[in-house]
Amino acid sequence: MTTFANRPLIHSLTPASEADDASYLDFVEGVRVFNQQQVQGGFKERYAQAVAEFEQVYGRPPSTLEDAHAMLDRIPLFASRSRLWRSTQEMMWEQIRQTYRKREPELLAELDRADRSGPGSVHWDPNFQYPQYILDHEIHLQPGSYHADPLAGYIYHYGTKIFFTPTIGNQDDDDNQRQMVNAMPLPVDGQVRRVLDLACSIGQSTTAWKERLPQAEVWGIDIAAPMVRYCHKRAVDLGLDVHFAQMAAEDLKFPENSFDLVYSYILFHELPVPVIREVLRQVHRVLRPGGIFLINDFAGKTMAEGRMWSSSVAQPSAAPADRTGDPLQLWLLDFITKHNGEPFAWDYCHLDMHAELRAAGFPTSRHFDTGRQIVIEATK
Repeated sequence: MTTFANRPLIHSLTPASEADDASYLDFVEGVRVFNQQQVQGGFKERYAQAVAEFEQVYGRPPSTLEDAHAMLDRIPLFASRSRLWRSTQEMMWEQIRQTYRKREPELLAELDRADRSGPGSVHWDPNFQYPQYILDHEIHLQPGSYHADPLAGYIYHYGTKIFFTPTIGNQDDDDNQRQMVNAMPLPVDGQVRRVLDLACSIGQSTTAWKERLPQAEVWGIDIAAPMVRYCHKRAVDLGLDVHFAQMAAEDLKFPENSFDLVYSYILFHELPVPVIREVLRQVHRVLRPGGIFLINDFAGKTMAEGRMWSSSVAQPSAAPADRTGDPLQLWLLDFITKHNGEPFAWDYCHLDMHAELRAAGFPTSRHFDTGRQIVIEATK
């Protein structure tokens, strides 16, 4: 069986003729690592100084998003971090798109062959009607987002190698997703015959579930056709019998009580609140009694230690919707909401997901820390 461990992404998808492109992207990745480790690494000391200066001027500690902007936007260290983040994100996507566009006919033919191949299956609709919230923004600034570029799966996969940087995990062999999936709990009765991976992106979590539970029937759904096609191509390459379908998480086409486990990875902060609520109702419908739902996402209002999202440090209780709370975390969250193609992240991070799960029919839920992410577990 072929694995991504012996087919590194940068070699298998970037021929030698594109070495200059790969070198440019290595440079972009290096700048991102520098920004995260050196620039943002200096936040703690400079932030403490900024708070002291604010208190001296205003006679009170900063507590709102407006306070955070007044305090931090004028400081070169913080402004540089934001500029480098945005610029490297745009540089990354542009170069990857240019590189793969050179081989578009070849890569589309590869997807066409995979569509007709097994193991597993893929189902997608060329006439699919995307909801407006998908059409209105480009997630993570990726041009065309996940749905409008036929090569979006290839582009996103290479982008994750740079976006997450080596500090998060090896994206070439799905190391990050495999470790997360292996850390997830299973239903108390131990019965897992069918697994559903919501908004599966390029299917890294989906294939990880199949590897963990080889006897289970595993499905991955995503709203974007280019993504599920690439998911299936990856699964075929890996020799894994996984099923993929183009489907909105808020409009699941599966029968009631048909899954033992439903999993989502970084989905909900990309959705408007009304859509979140419908997704939760749909998940409750398709789970069988005793089945579990696992939400792996930014930490929200009621998460452990008040952490707003998984990459943040521990802080006091998370901010309510009135824009008060830890100023640094508010400032960082506001940045990704406005400048990283994630316009719904702010609302999600102020949402009480335990209350929303109860409203959707889940009587109890809990959250726990895997060491990498905050995960909410709800049982039907």
